[in-house]
Amino acid sequence: MKKNLLSSAVKSALGLTAAAVLLPSMPAFAQDNTETVEEVVVTGSLIKRASKFDEGSQVVTMDRASIDAIGSLMIADTLRSSPLNSLGSFNERSGSSAQSNATVNLRGLGSDRSLVLINGRRMPGSPNLGAASVNLNMIPMAAVERMEIMADGGSAVYGSDAVAGVVNMVMRENFEGFEFSSRHGSRSEDDGIEEGMSFITGITGDKGNITFAAEWNRRDAIMDADREYTAAWIRDNGDGRLDTYLDTDGISYYGKTIEIWDPTTGYYDLQAAANCPSDNGFMGPMGAAAFGMPDGSLCTFAYANISANKAELNRVNTYLNANYQITDEIEFYTNAIFSKVDSFGRYAPPAAAWNNMPEDYADVPFDIDALIASGDISVDANGNPNYEVNGYYRWTNIGPRDGLVTDTQYDFVAGFKGDVSDTVSFDVYASHGLYESKEFGNYYLSYPGLDYVLENGIDPFSEEGAGAMRATTSQDNYTALTKVYGNMQFEGSDLFGAGNAIYLVGGEMFSVEYNNQYDSASEAGLVGGSAGNSSGGERDVKAVFAEAVIPTTEQLELNASVRYDDYSDFGSNVSPALSATFLVNEDITLRSRVGKGFRAPSLSELYGPSSFSAEDATDPVTGLSRQWDTYYSTNQDLDAEKSTSFSFGGNWQFADSWDLDVGYWSVEVDDVIAQPSTQSLFYALASGVSLDPSSGIYRVGTGAQTEFYSTSANIGVLNVSGLDVKLNGSVDTSFGMFTLNTLVTHTLSYEEDAYYKGPVQDTVGFNMTPDLKAQAVFGWFYDAHSVNLTVDYIGEHDEFTTVDANGNLVDSGNMLESWTTMNLSYGFDAGDWGAIKVGARNLTNEEPVLDKDGKFSRDHYNLYDNTGRVVYAEYKIQF
Repeated sequence: MKKNLLSSAVKSALGLTAAAVLLPSMPAFAQDNTETVEEVVVTGSLIKRASKFDEGSQVVTMDRASIDAIGSLMIADTLRSSPLNSLGSFNERSGSSAQSNATVNLRGLGSDRSLVLINGRRMPGSPNLGAASVNLNMIPMAAVERMEIMADGGSAVYGSDAVAGVVNMVMRENFEGFEFSSRHGSRSEDDGIEEGMSFITGITGDKGNITFAAEWNRRDAIMDADREYTAAWIRDNGDGRLDTYLDTDGISYYGKTIEIWDPTTGYYDLQAAANCPSDNGFMGPMGAAAFGMPDGSLCTFAYANISANKAELNRVNTYLNANYQITDEIEFYTNAIFSKVDSFGRYAPPAAAWNNMPEDYADVPFDIDALIASGDISVDANGNPNYEVNGYYRWTNIGPRDGLVTDTQYDFVAGFKGDVSDTVSFDVYASHGLYESKEFGNYYLSYPGLDYVLENGIDPFSEEGAGAMRATTSQDNYTALTKVYGNMQFEGSDLFGAGNAIYLVGGEMFSVEYNNQYDSASEAGLVGGSAGNSSGGERDVKAVFAEAVIPTTEQLELNASVRYDDYSDFGSNVSPALSATFLVNEDITLRSRVGKGFRAPSLSELYGPSSFSAEDATDPVTGLSRQWDTYYSTNQDLDAEKSTSFSFGGNWQFADSWDLDVGYWSVEVDDVIAQPSTQSLFYALASGVSLDPSSGIYRVGTGAQTEFYSTSANIGVLNVSGLDVKLNGSVDTSFGMFTLNTLVTHTLSYEEDAYYKGPVQDTVGFNMTPDLKAQAVFGWFYDAHSVNLTVDYIGEHDEFTTVDANGNLVDSGNMLESWTTMNLSYGFDAGDWGAIKVGARNLTNEEPVLDKDGKFSRDHYNLYDNTGRVVYAEYKIQF
């Protein structure tokens, strides 16, 4: 902690010293312009003011025109393409527990360290994301006036979760008239479509305004079979033998595969069922070399030819804003969001083990009597078997598992703001929000139903058997947030002869409730392919905060803020921040900021359910790559993460309508809450780390029987730094106006624990950690015509990562290619007849970057988009 404070203080001192050194040599330029400038609140500060100074932190603003230029259907897609979302982010994924959700991940530091606000206020987090992150798909894009992204630590102003920064959605208000738009698009890679409609209307009276916006849109699911790189495939690696996992992808040994095991003699064998089909998804017998058994065989099933990749979304979102001037000094305001999102995802038919299956069942391929006679397997003194026969089945007659999720959210705010005097103002409000998610899974396997079928001699693959074995799973989850807030802003004295200081003090109290309720059969482990324990938690938070803006000279302004948070479940935290803005001259501005921050452990990390996942991982010792049974659990003893952030930058308006902005930033996070992944644990084992069961992080069994158990803990560090470059401007010619808006983020370092109990390493350039992400938006506007071209770029990164003999992560030296996509649109404004726009996203139909094996893996799904080219038309009219 002392080291971080010293490092940050030195960095900040260097930035402020540079400003002070330049100060004597720069001419003063006092502003005697008496124009009335509207007072505003800029993201990163709570103080409302009109100032000649830019904000002291890294802020990127996207206005309505910039949002429309990118051509995305939803606000989540717009944010996902931003270079500030540098390592990609989660988006709607079929079969995931957060199937309908999409998040933003600033600086690659995690969505739970990236705070999303609506008009500067928190919303309830998604219960399917542990109440830790906002689901962007619940935000109506039609109602967003602009997005302000402060990619800098913001805990001193906003509290927990703002470690990487803040995304503030500034919603439309004081709208007059009516605006309607409609859109339809089709995909080139399949027959899927996207479509939507929206409207916004507003009425203004003598003392107030009511603005209402609503939108509906829908986007079809993407099926794995409709993309070559996600469909199931078989490719002989050259040895003339087809082995599961070595020569396949999207194919599982959960088809009709039977094992026999005797713990007394140690005998083990795994073989394809005696009746192993080659149709209806089954792929026939294949070799089992992937299990270290070159003489074994598996009866496999191509699950990827049935499953969906990206979930279908059907969204209805509304927004209401109203304000009323009670007196000349006091205004009442309220806003409300109501959103409903239905999503559909599909998995292959349930895959589940049939433990202790009858040894005389027709599928059993083993000669039991011969194995007993040879002594390979044994029986006890009473003739009871010491061995067991287990089947790994795909219950195709039950049907594919369909996940239907309905998310509903409302958030209501009502408050008063106004002026007590010419120098004192206030803002108080109360809010309540509720996010509910109800999930139903159809066509799962009921183990009691299976037992009933077998005990009564019913063929499990008959219609009668399927009817008895089908199960419907459910989850009923919610997050509720209730809050009261108030602040008072007042003007102080002129401390340094450069203008009056401005102060703000305030406080807030809020409570959060979180609940995750599984159906009783899944909780009891009676459903194949579904498991989970119901859980819930709550916390109360009290906070006080203060902020000061202090003009020091005509050219230098300081901004100090501090916040104290007291959490009912883990303790308290103090977050200070100091920033400075220095006007070198009329064209050049320098800024510097240093701050402390924190992230409270999420309620799901403290009280969430234990969960099961079949995780893809490679054992670096044996080279075995497959899915491994992994069990994750939470920890009520977690402490908060602590962070230190620093930034320094400058803005140069080098020509009329042109400016260049360059900023350096760094974030250091200690006591990182981590839950080691299966791959991380494999690396730890390969480097000689002993997994201690008392820590809750351990493994059971070896070889094909390996199972991992992983518990959350404060066990990591994360230190990230980088450079942002923005270039914006326009040129007005006789051929129209040309505009350019660019943003480049270059990650200089990404230091993290290489794996569980491993060394801290800089992994920039390693697999899935590209060092460069950029976006350029070119515009041309001439009379009624407009053209927008958006170019998105993601840099190279290494093919794969493994661990060397010294326990260090190393890359392969082979790079995955960079990825460049383009969105192009043309618009024509016909005046009273409305405006039309036609366009194409991913104009050149670029496939996503695939991994070293030609697969589109889960990690790649976060960073790249597999939709392909989408051609769309849009119509908008205002009156």
